Amino acid sequence: MKNPVLSRRNLVGNILGLSAGFLVASCSQYIPEGATSPAALSQATMLAQINATRAANGRKPLSYSPILGRAATTHARLMASRGELSHTLGGSLRERVTAAGYRGAVGENLAGGQRTLELAIKGWLESPAHRSTLLNDRFNEFGLAVASGGGAHKIYWAMILGGSFAAWQS
Repeated sequence: MKNPVLSRRNLVGNILGLSAGFLVASCSQYIPEGATSPAALSQATMLAQINATRAANGRKPLSYSPILGRAATTHARLMASRGELSHTLGGSLRERVTAAGYRGAVGENLAGGQRTLELAIKGWLESPAHRSTLLNDRFNEFGLAVASGGGAHKIYWAMILGGSFAAWQS
């Protein structure tokens, strides 16, 4: 089985490289319990697991955004149909969320190959750039989706976080 792959763009993950990965790996961190398969995924489970992860890391909870949820679903399905893990399928993140009707600031975490929500969250926590997005207090809502399809990963996760542009101006 191939290793699951994570993708994140427009953050400092590539710049931080191995030293940041070492620092994250050396810290003890919360990993959500459970094994929520794509078929069992529900909005309640997403809220519980994402907010438990944020609480364990001293962050405030997020609310679920149906608009961001639709944008995440569209993107996860597109990645699965093409068998490609990419932030640019169907346009840029900004273009995709605007088309879905969302006007705020956004960030995105993608994952491929993880068989459960908890494994996707674990992967995001182990990546400095993904961790930064997941735990960022400037975001106050999110949408999350998973789709099965072709390509090397077979399972594609998309999480889009959103919030006010004003939060980023300080």
